[in-house]
Amino acid sequence: MSAWALGAGAAVAIELSTGAGSVAARFAGRSATRNLASSRAHAADVLPELGAALRELGATPRQLGAVVVGLGPGSYTGLRVAAATALGLARASGAALRGVASFEALARGELRPGERGATLLDARGGEAYLAVYERRATELGALTPPRVLRAADVAAQLDGVQVLLADAAALRATGLDATRFARCSEAPPTALEVLELGLEQLALHGPHQAHEIEPLYLRAFAVTQRKT
Repeated sequence: MSAWALGAGAAVAIELSTGAGSVAARFAGRSATRNLASSRAHAADVLPELGAALRELGATPRQLGAVVVGLGPGSYTGLRVAAATALGLARASGAALRGVASFEALARGELRPGERGATLLDARGGEAYLAVYERRATELGALTPPRVLRAADVAAQLDGVQVLLADAAALRATGLDATRFARCSEAPPTALEVLELGLEQLALHGPHQAHEIEPLYLRAFAVTQRKT
């Protein structure tokens, strides 16, 4: 078990795996979050919004003790921006760095003990990102780690799943009927969920090295030409 501890420092998290990006901060037992207005503005908004969250808590960037980043899967551009920003903050401040799977953070925050849930995201191009988790008494188990597969094949992977964590776009892409599940949620991963999972993993396993922060792209990046 790691001896790492946050102590009196502040902690921040960045989550940009979907268009509904957010940042969060924790200091002196209090938390603050900020939702980012648009995925197109994530790169410009992350640092100002993090600064605002820290100020709300009475903390400064000099007091950073931990930086956590959601690694996806999800938006290629969003994951790059999040990872680069987290690396820069940790390098500049000397804060401990930890990356976590955004899907795992979402499932940890949404699933109740005893529930089995699937996190699902439209990957476009006829594909989907999927993971299946089971919430146990004291931990979250990954039954199917994050993967990419054909949208048409998703339904066959959901036997025994009671809770679906997916937005309307993912439901349309996969053709799933939400009524087959006991409970559904469209909530995306949040920076606060990422922060809580990251701090838990820091306490258990310690920080990551910079080279270990690798976004979960899951597939090769395909360049597309914007229509004019």
